[in-house]
Amino acid sequence: MNKKNCNQKKNKISEKMKWLSIYILFILLFFINYFYKTQIFVQILIISFLILCIIKIILSTKKGKNLFFYISMSKNEMQKITWPKYKETLYTTFIVIAVTIVMSLLLWGLDSIIFRLIAFIISLRF
Repeated sequence: MNKKNCNQKKNKISEKMKWLSIYILFILLFFINYFYKTQIFVQILIISFLILCIIKIILSTKKGKNLFFYISMSKNEMQKITWPKYKETLYTTFIVIAVTIVMSLLLWGLDSIIFRLIAFIISLRF
């Protein structure tokens, strides 16, 4: 039991150290981007290296592994989707537009009737 707690403590410390190094690399990335404006090739080379290091460290963390697993599972689910054909999409779009126009005309007519009814009732009072 004591070894288990010690292992968990070491894992938590190593995770915190990894995230701290990620933050430091991000800050370093911004400083390099700011200070190496004249030497564009060196800037691109260093920034690319730092980004690769950050990605590598993120993928070695527990949250990074979970994120990578989530993305890969999402890709698998996207491949299972049967997307509608062009004709189906076109017909559905026309149906939605037609229903929207009909509903807007019905609501406009109902609004006009209610408006005139209220105007009539108000004119009777005076």
